[in-house]
Amino acid sequence: MNLSERQREILLKTLELYISTGTPVGSAALADFVEASGSTVRAELSALESVGLLTHPHTSSGRVPTDAGYRFYVDSLMGGRSQLDALFDTPEGYGNVDELLQGVSEGMSEVSRLLAVVAGPSVLGDSVARVDYLLPRGVRTEERRELLLVVTMTSGASSTARVPVPDQVGETELRELVDALNTWIGDRSVEPGRISDGLVRDARRALSDYNPYVVGAVLEAVEVLGRATDRGVFVQGGSALLARLDDLDPSSLSAVVEIFERRRWLLHLMGDALQRSVSQDGVVVSIGAESGFDNLSGTSLVAAAYNHRERPYGVVSLIGPKRMDYDSAISTVRSAADALTYCLNSRF
Repeated sequence: MNLSERQREILLKTLELYISTGTPVGSAALADFVEASGSTVRAELSALESVGLLTHPHTSSGRVPTDAGYRFYVDSLMGGRSQLDALFDTPEGYGNVDELLQGVSEGMSEVSRLLAVVAGPSVLGDSVARVDYLLPRGVRTEERRELLLVVTMTSGASSTARVPVPDQVGETELRELVDALNTWIGDRSVEPGRISDGLVRDARRALSDYNPYVVGAVLEAVEVLGRATDRGVFVQGGSALLARLDDLDPSSLSAVVEIFERRRWLLHLMGDALQRSVSQDGVVVSIGAESGFDNLSGTSLVAAAYNHRERPYGVVSLIGPKRMDYDSAISTVRSAADALTYCLNSRF
């Protein structure tokens, strides 16, 4: 949109004042910030309203931003690195990825006073990538020994379990079985918890040359470990959102609650945010119905992907009213994603 420098200055200042005060902005409120006469400011406000960037609740009131006005404002913020950017304080003492993601969601909500959602890999489509094993020496129970099975997901997450193996099954047979299993996995996407019924039958047929007891035990362990790597969705800040009732109309608040009650909708929202962040290589902001949910027209979402070993691993996001502090939200999301990427690459 072709705006003059003065129009751009007036629009951005109008957005800043409205976000900070929550009241419509008139020419008098802008007088201290814009070097122009009152009549000139009023004319420019009318021009900005005519192109759909501002509107007014009633005839004698000041202006408030439209979704297009919010979009112009957010795009101007995204054009440069925020002055608020700082290293996000990741939680200390976490023992696994779940605890890390939970701690980050809590920290994001505390800093921003918005609803924070951190989604991990499995809920966004992670799948089993390969299976490996080790034979711990000296681990025997009667006529059986234990196989240490390692299941690695496409996201890079991995889990281990001990599987009992008949003593007569040699290491050569185990190696061939696992190689055959990895070949079978390589031909399809094996999602956690989905190795059942038809897939089990297909897997057993593919591994029919090997000891059926071992095949069954290995497949069961793969299924269990696949579920164990599910990092879930971690949500914090419901009370913070309820504290913003003045900024959210009842229908928008009801829509947010419904989104989080319907897991499928929430995963769709997070999955779309992840794809957009990866394709745009950074923070993305959805204003109102840009999220794909018309009933979220009173809210905005700020999100960014975080990575593990140079692959997208999940997404962090903040959700709140459109009248939010976008500069702070963008900074918090960006630094949280960067910190998560660093922690995952250095610890896991």
